Amino acid sequence: MAFARIEKEPSRGGFRAVPQEGSPFSIPSELFVSKQLFIGQELSQEEFFHLKELQEQHLCKMQAMTYLARREHTAFELKIKLQKKSFSSRCIQNVLDLLKEENLLSEVRYALQFIESRQRKNPEGRAMMAQRLAAKGVDREAAERALDELYTEEQIIDYVERAYVLALRKVGKDKARMVLSKKGFSSYEVRLGLERLF
Repeated sequence: MAFARIEKEPSRGGFRAVPQEGSPFSIPSELFVSKQLFIGQELSQEEFFHLKELQEQHLCKMQAMTYLARREHTAFELKIKLQKKSFSSRCIQNVLDLLKEENLLSEVRYALQFIESRQRKNPEGRAMMAQRLAAKGVDREAAERALDELYTEEQIIDYVERAYVLALRKVGKDKARMVLSKKGFSSYEVRLGLERLF
C-alpha cells in the first residue's frame, strides 16, 4: 500500500501530497511540472518526505527572492530573515548556496551598493567602512574586494574633499580636520584629499 498519493487541491486548483496518515502539503506548480508528477501518483514514504523537502526548499527560495527583489542582502541577513519564517537550517543553507551559485546573492554586490550609498550621503574613510561592512555580516574577502574597487586614490581624494566641505559647514575650519579623523579617514587619506584644496 502506498504511503501517500498526489491529488488535485479542491479549493485552489493546485496539487497536494496526501499521506494515509498525517498532514498533506501543497505542491507548487513548478515542482509538479519539473518532477513530472501526476494526479493519482502513489508515493512511498521516502518519496513523500523527499518531495516535502523539495517543497520547503522551493518556498524558502521564493521567500528569499522576494527579499532580494527589494534590495541586495548579505547571506547573514537573508539567513536571519528566513529563520524568522521557520525554514529549517539545512533548507536555508541549501537555498543560500543555490542563490550564490546563480549569482542572485552576492556579498560583493551588496558591499559595493552599501559603500556607494554611504559615501553619497556622508563620506567615510576605508577603515570605518570596513567596520560597517563587518557589522553588517559581509564576508571579509567580499568586503576587501569592494573596498579595493571603491577606494582608489582618486576616489579617496573625492571622499575627503566632500567630507571636509560638509565638516566646514557644520563645525568650521578649526575642527574640520578632527571631524575627518572621526569619520575614519587615516592621516594619509586626509593629506591626500586635502592637497588639492590647500
